Amino acid sequence: MRFSFLGRVAVILFLGSVSGGCAHLRMPHPPHWPAAWPWHKTPPADQDLRSKAAAGDAAAQYALGFSLLYGDGLPRNIDEGLTWLRKAGDSGYLKAQTALGQLFLKGITDVPKNEPEAAGWLQKAAAQGSSSAQASLGALCLTKGSPVYDPEAGVVWLKRAAEQGDVNAQLALAMMYSKGAVVAQNDPECARWSRKAAEQGHRDGQTRLGIAYYRGKGVAQSFDEARRWFELAAAQDDAAAMSNLGVMVGRGEGFPAKDEAAAVAWFRKAAERGDADGQSNLGAAYYRGSGIAQDAAEALKWFRAAAEQGHALAQFRLGFMYASGHGVPADMNEAKKWIGKAAAQGNAQALKWLQEHAAPK
Repeated sequence: MRFSFLGRVAVILFLGSVSGGCAHLRMPHPPHWPAAWPWHKTPPADQDLRSKAAAGDAAAQYALGFSLLYGDGLPRNIDEGLTWLRKAGDSGYLKAQTALGQLFLKGITDVPKNEPEAAGWLQKAAAQGSSSAQASLGALCLTKGSPVYDPEAGVVWLKRAAEQGDVNAQLALAMMYSKGAVVAQNDPECARWSRKAAEQGHRDGQTRLGIAYYRGKGVAQSFDEARRWFELAAAQDDAAAMSNLGVMVGRGEGFPAKDEAAAVAWFRKAAERGDADGQSNLGAAYYRGSGIAQDAAEALKWFRAAAEQGHALAQFRLGFMYASGHGVPADMNEAKKWIGKAAAQGNAQALKWLQEHAAPK
């Protein structure tokens, strides 16, 4: 079976140039940027809001701008809404600066993305200590082609946000230290940032920390700790953690005994949630008859589901079934197509098969 890690390219949003793969474990999805909007409740559109805003009340300017921008309590007027938000931001009102930065970074209906303006507002809010602005500014600094591209500054801003508890920044740093992207590869730092996110209850951080314990990377190896963190993430419906638990119980690692039927149950949960590793592992269980009755048709179904998601091992397995005619009519064209896809991702079994089946010169 295959232990779930980073089966495909993992890219932090905004880090378009950072990619990589790993042979076995699959990490959870990278964090999403920008972070949550700075407002949690809609500011009221009181009847005296305009007079307060006109008198220079920054909070009123922010509330009025927001209400006009979204047509909440007042007729929607984008230009006027942005004018009031900018007035509040120019006066140093942190919520307005953060809101404008996120707004122009993401864009909304009738307000296109504008990275230069987003960068300006995010810099102002970040300097005032807004963790969400620091996280988004850090990500923007790490984006090639952005108006503030500066990898070193990006790492600094991410760390400032992460130290304030921003979970997206913590996960981004964990991934960067894991892959050696922008920063030097450092397993203890990866584990440290993963733990901070995990201890906040974030399922991706829990899965990543579980993998650190499973592999003994950055922390002392402990199957018991790996299982504990995977179970916490699985309880939050994390499919990667489910697949990883299936591998562990199937091998008897961190569990009282090996239990292939329990492994299949975990693989199925992950597979039905669309996890490519879970699908590939479930296909392998059907192919071998491990913990479930052997069924070539089911194996083919799950290998195909994972292969179509770009899962290299599943692509090889699917191609091999076509090559051997196991559970499907033999078809060397289909075999070479799928095995070729796996080989293009560097799968060693696929590369060896293609070499052995190369046409003689």
